[in-house]
Amino acid sequence: MPAFGVLLFLAQIACGVHVVRSGRSSTWIYLILFVPALGMLIYLCAEVVPELVNGPRARRTVGEIGRTLNPGRDLRDAMRRVEIAATPENRAALAEALIATGDPVGAASLYREILTGVHATDAAMMLGLARALFAQGDFAATQAELEALRAANPEYHSPEGHLLYARSLEEQGQTEKALAEYDALSTYYPGQEARCRYALLLQRSGREGEAKRLYQEICQAIDYGPRYQRREQRQWYRLAKRGLAG
Repeated sequence: MPAFGVLLFLAQIACGVHVVRSGRSSTWIYLILFVPALGMLIYLCAEVVPELVNGPRARRTVGEIGRTLNPGRDLRDAMRRVEIAATPENRAALAEALIATGDPVGAASLYREILTGVHATDAAMMLGLARALFAQGDFAATQAELEALRAANPEYHSPEGHLLYARSLEEQGQTEKALAEYDALSTYYPGQEARCRYALLLQRSGREGEAKRLYQEICQAIDYGPRYQRREQRQWYRLAKRGLAG
């Protein structure tokens, strides 16, 4: 019985920590504390199990397994949908599948076909073309396409497009311009990729102090954030830790 009590107490602590780190309502903590076994069971069934089964991470894992077992499935599915209905949306999905399978030239060609007539300045399609150009390594064309997107769609805002623009400047050696874009981007970009790329470029530019401060902020943001964030931001967390150590 004492052993069972210890296990129950540890399970309560684990559930309570999960509630806090995942940002759920504090009401769950009272239920877990004052109705231990039943409260934890209700919490697991209502919050944890659905997240494991239906959450974005679970869907990504299932998708990754499917792509590993059947690597050409997404491309074949996209091609089939275009054969059935060659809509701009279906052709764009095919273009993205081509980028994912290492054919950015084919993807760019598809996007250029879409960007005609009434779709000539479609922001999402222009951004898709910029992604394909970047994947080809044509960074000057990426920059030009994103600038054309901004001119044609001044109200359109995309963190992804902004990051792609900063990276295209960096790849061309336009360091000061890239730093300015990363600085602006780091204030609103979701996750830590933009800030980490900013810190890396600061470091390469000899601005070690600023880079170290930014690495520290990145690590703190992930350390004190929900656990799932550390999993999703693992790559940038490791880079930031390495930057601090260096």
